[in-house]
Amino acid sequence: MEADDASAGSQDHFDLAVVGAGSAGSSAAITAAEQGARVALIGYGTIGGTCVNVGCVPSKAMIRATEAIHHAKDANRFAGITGSAQVDNWKALVAQKQQLVDDLRQAKYHDVLPEYSNVTYFEGEARLEKGGIRVNDQTILADKILLTTGARPALPDIEGFENVPFLTSTSALELEELPTSLLVIGGGYIGCELAQMFARAGVHVTIVTRSRLLSDGEPEITESLTHTFRNEGITVLDELSYDHIEQTPKGIALSIHKDGWLQVIEAEQVLA
Repeated sequence: MEADDASAGSQDHFDLAVVGAGSAGSSAAITAAEQGARVALIGYGTIGGTCVNVGCVPSKAMIRATEAIHHAKDANRFAGITGSAQVDNWKALVAQKQQLVDDLRQAKYHDVLPEYSNVTYFEGEARLEKGGIRVNDQTILADKILLTTGARPALPDIEGFENVPFLTSTSALELEELPTSLLVIGGGYIGCELAQMFARAGVHVTIVTRSRLLSDGEPEITESLTHTFRNEGITVLDELSYDHIEQTPKGIALSIHKDGWLQVIEAEQVLA
């Protein structure tokens, strides 16, 4: 995206302005800087974006931890071997995960950017305007503008959803106490991996989906994953339609239509 012509002599004139300081934006800024460009990198909120802060790094850390629980218990299938593991302190595990996130964000972002003298970092909410970008009452002029702002989760189209408390993939990984039961809405890869993680930590998990688990993949993948989940104690309800959801004294209740019948699923918390 090209900005309108601006004065090359302006103190705040850059060859490239990158809006969004996640993995894509930071990588683009550094690559341009290595080619000799003067770059403005604009971030809003925690630097590093989804992967290191709320996505790949924290989720895989927690998944690996609960995988250890699963493998210990799975040793019982061998004659003469007894294995067991359990969550003794979920809050401590979450704190360890957060320390890993903080360390990687420091090493991969905060410590890297100062190595590039031709990259200037601006913190603030960006607004496009003629000739450049407005950040904190300052106009940043640039020949070219690259938008790498990412996205935010969309709420499920279920009647009443806006009136119930719910978890996202971000807030679910920040829980300091495990719920006794969890309803996961959607059978995509994020919902599936978090559902299995919480189930292996001892939470009673139910997954509901309009179609099937991992519907973008081959049907054989769905069949295998559904079988595995059910063997691990996860309730999988697929090929259904949603009626409405409401808050209850004990949590939430989701009404669905499946096989011609109206069913109500209750849980302490819901993840969407």
